[in-house]
Amino acid sequence: MKCKKALALLLAAVLTAGILAGCASSASSGSERRLGSFQAVTLDGGTFTQADIAGKDVTIINFWGTFCAPCIAEMPDLAAFAKALPDNVQLITVCIDAAGGVQTAQDLLDQAGYEGVTLVGGDGDFQEVLGEIQAVPTTIFVDAKGNQVGSEILGRQADLAGTFLAAVNEALKAGGKAEISLEQ
Repeated sequence: MKCKKALALLLAAVLTAGILAGCASSASSGSERRLGSFQAVTLDGGTFTQADIAGKDVTIINFWGTFCAPCIAEMPDLAAFAKALPDNVQLITVCIDAAGGVQTAQDLLDQAGYEGVTLVGGDGDFQEVLGEIQAVPTTIFVDAKGNQVGSEILGRQADLAGTFLAAVNEALKAGGKAEISLEQ
């Protein structure tokens, strides 16, 4: 009896640890996603559409939640990475639970120093992509046509800048574009 209880507790602890860790810290092939036709609402009440993606060679989209400790912990690194990107690459975030807590999301972004675009809802392809996200943080990379390029990145990354830069350069190379380096 004691052995069964101990085994059940151990299994519960392992499952809980996996959930709290933000799933995984490796890349996953995921399904191919497309943001071809959509209109999304930004945290500040503006709109973001496929035209905003079309203006960049690569758009990095980081999905996160205000309840997610790994998401919040990586936000300062995301902010620094976004500021170091050249003009042909952008990083945006999607707060999956901000619709009910816009101020909480804004406070977390402000504390992290993130000054970019954060989406909080939308329609069309945005809704389909959002429905496919199964864990946060999850980051995907899309080209100017809105097609996902490369693998999604799941979980908080120990070397966010290095991991994301490699994925961006893979996406640029796939599109016949020159690789980038981060501004210092």
